[in-house]
Amino acid sequence: MLFFTEIFHLLVEQTNLYYEQFLDRQAGPSRRLPDIMLPDMMTFIALALQMGHVLKDTLHDYKSRFRQTRTPFFEETMTRDRFLHILRFLHFADNSQRPDQSEEYDQL
Repeated sequence: MLFFTEIFHLLVEQTNLYYEQFLDRQAGPSRRLPDIMLPDMMTFIALALQMGHVLKDTLHDYKSRFRQTRTPFFEETMTRDRFLHILRFLHFADNSQRPDQSEEYDQL
């Protein structure tokens, strides 16, 4: 964890900032979801890694209610809506700090 703590904090900060920027662009009031906290992000990353070992056809299959395909670990660890919220707004950098993208702009 010594190596990854700073990265997790960056992910939490940038993901919350991206969500704020998304809400600011919305026309009219929208329902605000709770901020992502460090334990949420760590759980999200752990679940994403575990999904590489338990292969399902679609993302929604990990939260299936059918007994034949159900994997209780995923639904007991984090709600589907929370997981999808983090996945949708997962961000690594502040969009407002991007350099001007001229013809010579190199994304690397």
